[in-house]
Amino acid sequence: MKTVLSLTLTLLLVPLFGAMTIAQVSSSAAASASSDGPMEVTIGTFNFVSGDSLALEIVREEDCTCMCDPISVTAFHLENADSTVPVKLTNDADLPLSIDKWVGMLTLASPDGIPLPAGEYTVVVETDAGTFRAHINVASAGTAAASWGRVSSSASICGIEIRLYHLLTKETVGKINLHIGDRLMIALAGNATTGYAWELTNSEEESILSPLEGLDYQPESAPAGTVGSGGTFFFRFEADSTGEEDLSFTYRRPGEEGPGAETITFHINVH
Repeated sequence: MKTVLSLTLTLLLVPLFGAMTIAQVSSSAAASASSDGPMEVTIGTFNFVSGDSLALEIVREEDCTCMCDPISVTAFHLENADSTVPVKLTNDADLPLSIDKWVGMLTLASPDGIPLPAGEYTVVVETDAGTFRAHINVASAGTAAASWGRVSSSASICGIEIRLYHLLTKETVGKINLHIGDRLMIALAGNATTGYAWELTNSEEESILSPLEGLDYQPESAPAGTVGSGGTFFFRFEADSTGEEDLSFTYRRPGEEGPGAETITFHINVH
């Protein structure tokens, strides 16, 4: 007999049917699954501005209680009410790829860099265990940052959840505005095979951002046998309190001092 789990609530923690548990559902989130699959997990709706970048991950808690088989991402795309929408992808990881090695990154723009029209969209992550979705509203470029929504909703099945982040890269300019509870990902291109790595060089004693754990480096897709290809270094944060802070990163070999080969700083405002 098939057991079905389904929930669409706010800020609720509910154990169901023994080992099968919906770990957490918060702020416009939904999760469902059955004993023979597939799972369906949805979060949103979040507000972004056309041309913004975002990142997603599928995360599993360390202590697995159910649905413990390995999970791989098989497809990743953006769609509106009518069809799939071509967008500018920030990374090119070959799929399928295990969830612990995958980060999905996109810019809300066409592959040619033209900002998307304002409207409602859904980011869809397909896995061999089910589908994960994040609903977003995209406002026209130039919309006041104060109107942005939060990026802190989460929903999970058996400790497996989708996470959405504001994404910053070397191309990001200007001050970044967040709300308390928002998640932030910084993705910096580099090449770990050279011995260089990006590192956070801040000296803030009381930070308004808390670091989050996750995949710290993803190599680029390359033909088998290729040596020395580059990749992306990742840093994750959650906004804890209001204020302003600069996040500075330096690209250098471990143990080196000085400015390094490259330095970049992001200006963060949490309100």
